[in-house]
Amino acid sequence: AAMWRSLVLLPLLCAITAPASAFAPSKVLAPSALAPSLRLSACPRFGVSNKGRLAVSGRSRACSVGLRVAMANQGPSTLFDKIWADHLVDESDGSSLIYIDRHLVHEVTSPQAFEGLRVAGRQVRQPGCTLATVDHNVPTTDRSMFQSVETFIKEMDSRTQVLALEQNVKEFGLAYFGMDDKRQGIVHIIGPEQGFTLPGSTVVCGDSHTATHGAFGALAFGIGTSEVEHVLATQTLPQKRPKNMKIEVKGELGAGVSSKDIILHVIGVIGTAGGTGHVIEFCGSAIEKLSMEARMSICNMAIEAGARAGMIAPDETTFEYLKGRPLAPKGAEWDKAVAYWKTLKSDSGAKYDTEVVIDAKDIQPTVTWGTSPQDTAPITGYVPDPAKESDPLRRASMERALKYMGLEPNQKLDEVKIEKVFIGSCTNGRIQDIREVAAVAKGRKVAPGVHAMVVPGSGLVKEQAIREGLDKILIEAGFDWREPGCSMCLAMNPDKLQPGERCASTSNRNFEGRQGQGGRTHLVSPVMAAAAAIEGKLTDIRKFGDLKIPTPSEETLPKSEYAPVARPAAGATFTSPGSSKTGGMPKFVNLKGTAAPM
Repeated sequence: AAMWRSLVLLPLLCAITAPASAFAPSKVLAPSALAPSLRLSACPRFGVSNKGRLAVSGRSRACSVGLRVAMANQGPSTLFDKIWADHLVDESDGSSLIYIDRHLVHEVTSPQAFEGLRVAGRQVRQPGCTLATVDHNVPTTDRSMFQSVETFIKEMDSRTQVLALEQNVKEFGLAYFGMDDKRQGIVHIIGPEQGFTLPGSTVVCGDSHTATHGAFGALAFGIGTSEVEHVLATQTLPQKRPKNMKIEVKGELGAGVSSKDIILHVIGVIGTAGGTGHVIEFCGSAIEKLSMEARMSICNMAIEAGARAGMIAPDETTFEYLKGRPLAPKGAEWDKAVAYWKTLKSDSGAKYDTEVVIDAKDIQPTVTWGTSPQDTAPITGYVPDPAKESDPLRRASMERALKYMGLEPNQKLDEVKIEKVFIGSCTNGRIQDIREVAAVAKGRKVAPGVHAMVVPGSGLVKEQAIREGLDKILIEAGFDWREPGCSMCLAMNPDKLQPGERCASTSNRNFEGRQGQGGRTHLVSPVMAAAAAIEGKLTDIRKFGDLKIPTPSEETLPKSEYAPVARPAAGATFTSPGSSKTGGMPKFVNLKGTAAPM
């Protein structure tokens, strides 16, 4: 029924009720130089107010204005409540149909979705609302001699998926950052750095860590392949309304404690099922003081806490991060956007289904010891003893985890030796993460017998790091400086652990075999991973004293403008100056600056 409504009823409703301006390129999102004939800003349903949205007031329950008024009459609302109401198209049969503003696509979960469109004879409903890239399968080895996907990716299945995406984006007219494009990177890093992710929007991707984008005050969640097809075909999605959960982190963080430690601590407290059925709003004085990069790390792992999504209300930190990015509003529209974004916060007295309060002083540099993200302990602690666990199911789980991890009960965590270090992923592959790692690495050397990888989250992050000289610091210290991609976060590309290898990793999951069959993963923050690389074992970063985090000068900070790309004349056939498999996207051109995250 939901599919019928969105495929048949919704397009008809739009045609009848939406003002003509609703189908024009949005004024809120600035035109993009992403392609001569394609604007990501052409998504017709995103703005600073409810005007020009999917349907107009009085015509149907799709009217978000009426929903917000009704919601206001019911009392104080949460951040989630407000965004949900703004995007609710229909809920007449008990389920909810919501509008999707932003859709990110990668090579792994999209092939069957595009094939479904092809078989049904459908086009992508709003091409300007989708941005595609390759990240999961791509090798992170040197690309200076890159010529083509066919010759660069050796593994057949990985190569096939990347080539399929390149063909699909070309056929369906979608914006695409390919392997020969410096804007390529992990989906959850390129979205924010381009300004594609904005407060108040709904963001989906065929990847569970889409929750990352919630750091901007967006409602962002992962979807499956059939749902990817549904969004491509209708720009909507049937959903069950989640519950509200608030996690408040109060007080000041201690020395050496990062946002990664916050979220690992949270998961350790509430468990991997603690947020099931909820959208978590993270708040409190400790959260408010975090940078955008740090906030993204927290929302990224809301899914490991069992939540559908994680959110943080937008504030001046958010606005400062977004200002000037390629797809962010410009000029007067920026002022309008910020005025709207400032309304996106939970009202005083808003009701939550579940509330958790954590004192920041209780959080220490944290490490996982088992095969679940909830298996956490302070680095100064010990491997727990299953014999002391009263729950028989939990005891059996702990025993299995310790056997797999090769650890003994009561073993000191800061004495566990490692062979590999992975710094990167959509959790911790941003420029601020690399700056922090460089601060640990400067003047030191990676321990003998340890292979430590640093994988920037995007080509623009890598370019920014090089501009700041961070690559030289890392290489001199003995770190392996690589190309962007998901890399060792998951065993879907050449970067894998061998059986029995132990890794200190900044990624988000420590399941059995996650980083390679038989691989043993300890989740830590970037500075903790760097410290482990130097010491050759899990180490308390606080032993390194006060770190001087590199701060780029004003001249080093990149601008977020792209050189203009000429549009073809009306009726002209455009041929991309780049690869024939770039989906109609122009080859990466000279930039006035680089839109790497700050």
